[in-house]
Amino acid sequence: YWTAEAAALTDTKPKFRQIKLELNKLTGLCYATDELLEDAQALDAVLTKAFIAEFDFKLSNAIIRGSGAGQPLGVLNSDGLVTISKEDGQAAATFVYENVCKMWARLLPNSRSNSVWLINADVLPQLYQMSLAVGTGGAPVFLPSGGANTSPYSTLFGRPVIPVEHCSTLGTVGDVILGDFSQYLWAEKRSGVKKDVSIHVRFIYDESVFRFVYRFDGQPVLSSAITPFKGTNTLSHFVKLDART
Repeated sequence: YWTAEAAALTDTKPKFRQIKLELNKLTGLCYATDELLEDAQALDAVLTKAFIAEFDFKLSNAIIRGSGAGQPLGVLNSDGLVTISKEDGQAAATFVYENVCKMWARLLPNSRSNSVWLINADVLPQLYQMSLAVGTGGAPVFLPSGGANTSPYSTLFGRPVIPVEHCSTLGTVGDVILGDFSQYLWAEKRSGVKKDVSIHVRFIYDESVFRFVYRFDGQPVLSSAITPFKGTNTLSHFVKLDART
């Protein structure tokens, strides 16, 4: 409030919501024979590296697509997500420049400098052919002026475009996501991925068992999209494009 000199200040009572994070358990289990462990001395290190890589994959998928039931709540299932409709008459399985502009416009301004575009690799051919109409001609959007003989820009509106397996195939919901993942709250057990090895579980079979456990939970900060001070189009830290089928 703007307040006159010597006038009483106007008080407010801001409302807060509680965000509850309960650590969910991601696990992996693997058996290896004693002969294999003796003959392949690097197997322990190989298994550890492989399980950590797979945990990273599963965790990334949960952050994007998690249901929130026994696992993190992914951005695609969040109530704070903004969805952009396809263009009138837009062909199935396409991604056009108008989609890009409207997604960018619905991202919260303070998230633009931290945002990334996540896409399915099937979207890449659309980007390479994407153009901006200029009169009776046009200009490429994703490729530099030199065309395909030089490297693509790999950015849209200055933000990185990252192909990931977790995005849906072209034309379906989740094939293109614009998001500021600094606005995704998460918590983990400080110990990180915990590894234990036991010879007792399968002792009579001469097998050792490797167990990996990681505890993690997360969800987007916003529980609903924000209506701006001026205007009616809601804004969010995360924006997706609706299906084009």
